[in-house]
Amino acid sequence: MLLAIIASGCGKDDATEVILAKNVFALSPVADSKISGNVSFVKYEDGRTEVILQINNSSEDIHPAFIYANSLAEGGPVALTLAPIECDCEESITVVSKWDNGSPVSYEDLINFDGHLKIHQNKDHLEIVIAQGNIGANAQ
Repeated sequence: MLLAIIASGCGKDDATEVILAKNVFALSPVADSKISGNVSFVKYEDGRTEVILQINNSSEDIHPAFIYANSLAEGGPVALTLAPIECDCEESITVVSKWDNGSPVSYEDLINFDGHLKIHQNKDHLEIVIAQGNIGANAQ
């Protein structure tokens, strides 16, 4: 059961939103995928926190994405399931309020998290990672 509140889409329509803080981490291609991008953690004035994934050069697959505990070198379990990248805009937006285990998560928790992020080829091939990067405490 997915406990994070998830919303996805190809962009924002409301240009009046006030961003209080934003932190961006790079995502690098894995093997020969040639897919790179970034993940942004964004804190809004209304208290909402979003995780925005943006990639370049992807296929038309629906790409699942997860935040994992620990660094890329260490590996670890899934901590947060993100909205998959499923449209040709190569972007997904996940509004988060809880980790997958049900405990609360804030913008500050995300930017300080001992973790990494992976984007996978598709739901049938989760073993194939197409882009990844250290986030939070591991990216600093």
